Amino acid sequence: MNLGNLRVFSRISVPSAKVSRISNTNLDIMINEICRDLNARLHLLRTDGKFDVVADKQKYDLSDSDETVDKFSKIDKMGLWWNAGSASSPDWRRVIPKTVKKLDKDFPGWRNQNSADPIYYAKHGRFIITYPTAATALTSGFWLYYVENPVPMSENSDYPFGNTSEISEYSFLSKTIIKGVEAWLEKPVGKDKESTQAFAEYLIMVEDARGMLAQSLDIQSDKEARIKLRSVC
Repeated sequence: MNLGNLRVFSRISVPSAKVSRISNTNLDIMINEICRDLNARLHLLRTDGKFDVVADKQKYDLSDSDETVDKFSKIDKMGLWWNAGSASSPDWRRVIPKTVKKLDKDFPGWRNQNSADPIYYAKHGRFIITYPTAATALTSGFWLYYVENPVPMSENSDYPFGNTSEISEYSFLSKTIIKGVEAWLEKPVGKDKESTQAFAEYLIMVEDARGMLAQSLDIQSDKEARIKLRSVC
């Protein structure tokens, strides 16, 4: 469904949420926020991006696309990598994730250590912190795997997550989006109990969607083939 469709079916799910009470502008905000919530829970928009290594710099702002990456939401499983080589001859090495608390425990005084090759990183608020800080600058020397925020929809023809084009793999999430919007819409029309129930149903649908997205039929088929082969041999 595109934004125009989502508006229509959201109002059908809550008939009292008429335009006179909830404008299309406000409804669009709700729909876009539910899409952001779904993306944050299900990690739909996985991507990666490189940003510059600055010599002796300890903190990098993940909310600043000029300093790091664009539309950052959260760090993905593959995390942060550092180019220990050069731009022409890269040598990508994984930087190990830790918490600031763990850095404090394992490496007291780490904040004042000399620059060297980055070994660890920690996310602290909107910042990503490296330890040690890099001794030399390098253009696009950090490579971050992350989940990006979706581009907000504004036109009737815009789609969740893909904006101007539909991501077919995620098209089944329309019902989950509508249920999330229903939970939000029930509040301003005075249906607190219904809102709470709808939100609980939304969370159940999110977990169901997580299971569906985790299915990899090709991988599953390959495993089954290996099991059958072993049983024959």
